[in-house]
Amino acid sequence: MFTDVHLWFHSVMTSTRQFIETWRDRFKREEIDDARLNAELLLAHVLGVLRGELAMRLDDDLPRDTESQAEALCSRRLRREPVDYIIGHREFFGREFHVQSGVLIPRPETEIIIELVRTQYPDVSGWAADIGCGSGALAVTLALEFPALKVLATDISPTPLKVTRRNAEKHGVASRVFCARMDGLSATRPVPTFDLIVSNPPYVSPADYPELQPEVRDHEPEEALLGGREGLAVAEHVLSHVAQRLKPGAGVFLEHGMEQGPALVATAANLSLQNPHTVSDYAGLDRILVAHA
Repeated sequence: MFTDVHLWFHSVMTSTRQFIETWRDRFKREEIDDARLNAELLLAHVLGVLRGELAMRLDDDLPRDTESQAEALCSRRLRREPVDYIIGHREFFGREFHVQSGVLIPRPETEIIIELVRTQYPDVSGWAADIGCGSGALAVTLALEFPALKVLATDISPTPLKVTRRNAEKHGVASRVFCARMDGLSATRPVPTFDLIVSNPPYVSPADYPELQPEVRDHEPEEALLGGREGLAVAEHVLSHVAQRLKPGAGVFLEHGMEQGPALVATAANLSLQNPHTVSDYAGLDRILVAHA
């Protein structure tokens, strides 16, 4: 009798494979991108394993409490909450960064800024600034990639500064990443101070904002997305701070929208920044403004 009950109980349990496939199909029906990847990431998070390890567990039965926890997270994803907020982290330049509601989720395109700095300023030292630091992905990565660099991370909101501090501590560079709440570099002296300035400012135009994916529009912070007039106002404001504070020969690397390059190149030239030009992202779209003092 005990054997029969045990076999029945075992037969109705859900395997890792079944859970992934069930939620993959549910996500697909709701037109959620990367449906299987989302299901795997959420289940792996609950199991406390790397996503790649799931392949070795596909035929394992899931404990009831594990299944319930994973279903709760998947239900949040069905409501279009970003998977990165649900699991609490995002990879950037090969490292894991804490993210939460109130900070922009780092995108792969932003990694191009780090690649450009490594190419153009391989031995940079002194002071860098990350304007609008968000999760601190740029600021912390700069500190990690360039051990002789100190980084000032600024933001107008308190949550990004808190998250940046947490990520700096997590990666062991808190002694070289300094967080300050300010508009751009407004609280710094208007004299050449910085050897490098990077920024991923808000650059979505008010006209485009309603058309964003619900994961972005309804969950990521509006102030980190909306760039004002034609999506350019904040970026132009950032450049006005940059022009006064770069040491001779120092560089600025600023992410922007795919159609905003020409306008920002013109703004940078009007501010007497040298050789302003745009660099394309992985899709071949204009994405990063580069200029020098």
